[in-house]
Amino acid sequence: MSGIDDASHFRAVAAAQARPGQPGPTFAALADALQALVGYKVMTILRLDTATLRSVRLFSSEPSYPPGGTKQHRRGAWSAAIVDRRSYFLAPRRDNVHRNFPDYQGIEAAGCASIVCLPVLYDGRCLATLNLWHVDGHYDAAAAERALPFASLLVPACLA
Repeated sequence: MSGIDDASHFRAVAAAQARPGQPGPTFAALADALQALVGYKVMTILRLDTATLRSVRLFSSEPSYPPGGTKQHRRGAWSAAIVDRRSYFLAPRRDNVHRNFPDYQGIEAAGCASIVCLPVLYDGRCLATLNLWHVDGHYDAAAAERALPFASLLVPACLA
């Protein structure tokens, strides 16, 4: 982590995990922390079945993408980063989003054209992805690296 702000936000999310009523308190604290650290217009958390590349939405800050919704991902740069390399996936510009997300029209309807997807990793596999969307050009590798440690705080929620 790159400074006191990161550490204090990390501690706040970790402390939220001890509160009753999970996973809501953890998701809310994580949303606050990432908004302060890297910003987003939309944040989603998707539990992922890596064998089928099908996911179910656990959390969304955007009402038109409610929890419980499902998504079928496709093989390509996204799956190579998230599933194969267990690394973040960055689509910093509109053209990257168009190439990698078949549902790009919905993403654009939310006013977004820059995405970073962070894997939630445990026991050698990807359990879920933490996804941040913003305006065209908002995210870069530094933002992805800064946000990446926060994905680990979702492991308990994704195992439950």
